[in-house]
Amino acid sequence: MSHRTDSYASHLRGPLVAAASLLLVLGACGDAGREAAELAPGMSADVLAEDVEKFSPTTLSFDASLLDARQKKLVRKLVEASDKMDAIFLKQVWAGNPAMAERLASVDGSASQSFFKIMYGPWNRLEDNHPFLDVGPKPPGAGYYPADITKEEFETWIADHPEDAEAFTSGYTVIRREGDGLVAIPYSVEYRAELTEAGALMREAAELADNPSLKLFLEQRADALLSDEYFESEVAWMRLEDNLVDPTMGPYEVYEDELMGTKTAFESFITLRDPVESDRLASLEAYLPDLERALPIPDEYKYLDRTFTSPISVVTEIYTAGDTRSGVQTIAFNLPNDEKVREEEGSKKVMLRNVIDAKFEKILRPIAQTVMAAEQANRLTVDPYFTRVLMHELAHGLGPDYVTGQEGVTVRSQLQERYSALEEAKADVVGTHSLAVLAEQGVYTPEFLEEVYIDHVADMFRCVRFGVGEAHGKGCLLQFNYLWENGAIVYDAEHEVFSASLEKMPEGIAGLANQLLLIQATGDYEGAGALMEKYGQIQPEMAEALKRLAVVPVDIKPEYAVKDMMESW
Repeated sequence: MSHRTDSYASHLRGPLVAAASLLLVLGACGDAGREAAELAPGMSADVLAEDVEKFSPTTLSFDASLLDARQKKLVRKLVEASDKMDAIFLKQVWAGNPAMAERLASVDGSASQSFFKIMYGPWNRLEDNHPFLDVGPKPPGAGYYPADITKEEFETWIADHPEDAEAFTSGYTVIRREGDGLVAIPYSVEYRAELTEAGALMREAAELADNPSLKLFLEQRADALLSDEYFESEVAWMRLEDNLVDPTMGPYEVYEDELMGTKTAFESFITLRDPVESDRLASLEAYLPDLERALPIPDEYKYLDRTFTSPISVVTEIYTAGDTRSGVQTIAFNLPNDEKVREEEGSKKVMLRNVIDAKFEKILRPIAQTVMAAEQANRLTVDPYFTRVLMHELAHGLGPDYVTGQEGVTVRSQLQERYSALEEAKADVVGTHSLAVLAEQGVYTPEFLEEVYIDHVADMFRCVRFGVGEAHGKGCLLQFNYLWENGAIVYDAEHEVFSASLEKMPEGIAGLANQLLLIQATGDYEGAGALMEKYGQIQPEMAEALKRLAVVPVDIKPEYAVKDMMESW
């Protein structure tokens, strides 16, 4: 990931000066003046209002009649627990966020308040975290580390204090200054108040659960919040079965930590499982050993004896909170990330069907119609998109988790802040490569595979618009430039449109998958950086196409019907 680096003085100046100016201005001016005074230099209220409009309000509803009275109360408890995790994530993004949110409440309905809520902070995630409020640059370590710390200082401390290495690199600690040194503080201490409340609500929800596996997960997860021991509850989540209400709650992804790429962010998904659709896709799990064998790398780097358990859940999203709700909305996820759990239990793929459908109609189809050759854009349908998203998630469970020849050394720990973007690119190309393998076995038709290739090209435009400082956006830009260089993407200069070369896409996808998988297998930090540097720049032709997409929403802004419904539950 890329981020702007500035001196300690600039990091210190931003929050203090911004806080002082906000206090002065909020007490003296009208709403318009207050908003203008809060904005970052060069930012205007009109431009900020346009940024807000890039997110299309979308109501995520569901059939409440599926829930009996007990389940409605259970859902309400889970939504309330989710809001506690939401408050924690706001702190994880930046220590100044809670105070900033309180100040912006004084200008309710302003563009600055609206965009702050979308971005979970005063930085624009679509523009490499450039500030839109006058707070200075975002610290690479977000709220997990001291704002002025550098990667070199962190690594030097561990080298000089090897006894601190385990705690400092844990995904469940924050780093703070203490005197002249550094100290690791467990999440269960740093966020004790919110986690205590969330745990109590989860235990109340467990009492309302008539499904034994759901009851066990909620009880064990509530315990884990105050112990920082998540293994047993991760296993319990993997073993959820026959449950309609399907929650995913806890600290998971590391995207927010751009310093070391290890600190996890709290998030929550409250969903309703669709057993019919889930069972329809379950047959794909049987192909995972074949897909691992078909990876385009030498056999010594493959995990042919791994656990290939990979439950697939198709769900309706009814509420989210925390990391997943910031900026661009999640359409599917593959968890847990804990390598030990994945070794023993595999991983679960969760497809958020209503979100996928909404993004296809509001975003992906208009993108294809704007920047792709008409004959290919007209072939775009939702099923190839849905299937490729599923294969992306399945691909997270394929390939190396550990560096070959270095027992216990994870790929994540070796690639550090470069891991997330590389892993997202790997999941994309390995997922599409796997669909080609399945097409060869007759699972999908050649025509369907062609539509997948077309979808893949359109979708790269969609996620590059997330910003090239974001893991998915940078990963998509890397793919696009590689495939274009190798002839798998073709540009029609006369009509200024792109298309997938249906003949060269298989070779291009396999070639990039080979490079990404080998970097992971060998833990090649420098190689990861070189690849991202080579293919990490937006070329003029793509830049012009992105300008034409200004009229297409970048993403949806979810509005949850459950919030109104639960008032009567």
